[in-house]
Amino acid sequence: MWLYTHIPEMECPRCHSPLIVVEYDDVELDCCTKCEGLWFDSGEMQLVAAKAGRDAEACASMAPASTSEKTLKCPLCHKAMNKRFLGTGEPVVADVCPACDGLWLDKGELEHVLSQSSSGSEDAPSLSHLRRTFGNLASPATSDDSKETGAAG
Repeated sequence: MWLYTHIPEMECPRCHSPLIVVEYDDVELDCCTKCEGLWFDSGEMQLVAAKAGRDAEACASMAPASTSEKTLKCPLCHKAMNKRFLGTGEPVVADVCPACDGLWLDKGELEHVLSQSSSGSEDAPSLSHLRRTFGNLASPATSDDSKETGAAG
């Protein structure tokens, strides 16, 4: 079951839209319905990678990145985040909070990182589900303070 919740105190660090909480397989991710970025609290990226059948350690290695990208503020503690390379092969530039260890990924970066850290099958069922879900973030109705979708129960 999916649960979408509006969290007014957390804003997207990229576009400043409100973030919603999406709970999937016991992992809560904060998502922007406008720019489709994802916020991972400390350790959540490794949980998502493991549940997707990917190498969690490859998703945890982060070397400093030198880039001209705008510095973003952490949506949780509002500290300036550092740019870090995430993934293997062709890593993405992720934004990591030095204070709370949270991680921001822009649209498409989660799929990119998980597709590189394959530890077996090319396309685990949970990775396919993540692709479908986070590729359609703008579709859930978010006009109410909270919206529950999925199986009734």
